[in-house]
Formats: sequence, structure tokens, C-alpha cells
Amino acid sequence: MTELDIMRHAKDYIDKLAQGIDPISGQEVPEDSVINQARLIRCFFYVSGVLQQVIDNGGQVNRGSKAPFQMTDEMYNCIIYSAEPVMIRKFMEPVNALADSKMMQKISLTKITGWLVEKGFLFVETDEKGHGHKLPTDAGKELGISSEYRPGKYGGYTAVLYNEDAQHFIIDHMEDILHPIEPDAV
Repeated sequence: MTELDIMRHAKDYIDKLAQGIDPISGQEVPEDSVINQARLIRCFFYVSGVLQQVIDNGGQVNRGSKAPFQMTDEMYNCIIYSAEPVMIRKFMEPVNALADSKMMQKISLTKITGWLVEKGFLFVETDEKGHGHKLPTDAGKELGISSEYRPGKYGGYTAVLYNEDAQHFIIDHMEDILHPIEPDAV
């Protein structure tokens, strides 16, 4: 069970309590039960609303008044694709820069790469130190995701690169990445 599943389950319990129903038995709670006090009912509805916001935000707690990242038509029209394969960070930095940083959160790169793992374009390989590294699958390579070894200041690393086709694929599927459809919702 994922963290989001647990949150949805907890929200269902809170919703039932707010409606005066025992979430375990499904039976109505007696009128004189402490659960039926108006203050508690308002509290249950409030907690349910907060949980729904966190669920809508992919399980992330929004620690401010910034809205979750959303792509606007203007942002879609301003994206510059790199003809050279680039790392996801280099491609997404200008996309994040298009968002009003005072009003909207940046999109998490791990949200994008996590979606690519879920869809089978990347996989996680664990190294000898127990660190996970995302690398392209055969489907990812066909899409235009590649990897190459690069020397670094503190040792070498494998860079995952996205060609122009892969960059378009990510932007074309941004709504799916931002708002995945849960299997239970289908």
C-alpha cells in the first residue's frame, strides 16, 4: 500500500466519522456519542479537506500558499527544446523558470523521472553502496533517453540524457505526470 493509498484510506475514515458512521463497522454512531458533537464533526470535515489537498498534491504537504506546478498554454508555447541531448535538470530549469515562483511551486524532477520509471522508460539500478540510479530501459532508449559515463570532481557518474524527442514526450505527457490517474479511479 502506497503512502497515497494510506492517505485516501484515512480520509475515508475521517469522512465516515464526519457523517456519524463508524468507519470499521459501517453502522451509524448513536446520537449521544461524542463523535456526533458539532465541534468534532467540523474538525473531521476540516481534516478531510486538508487530507484531500495533500492527496491532490501527490502526497506532498504544501508548506506555503504556493499552488502546485501547472503548465499554462503560455508556458507550453515558450518551451525551448534542446537539439543536443541534455540532462533532465538542464531541460526543466527553463520550464520551471516560466512558472511564477511567487505563486507556483516548481515541478520536482523526481516526479518526472518517477513517472518515467512507472511507465517503463527508466529503471532503478542499485549500486554497491546501496544508492539507486535511474537508467533508461530499452523502451526509454527508443524514446530518446540515453546514458553516458562522465568524470566528475568526486569521481565518475552516469549522466542520463534526453534528446529532443524525449523532451517533447515529457512535455506532451506533462498533464499525466502532474495528475496521474490512479488505478482505482478507472
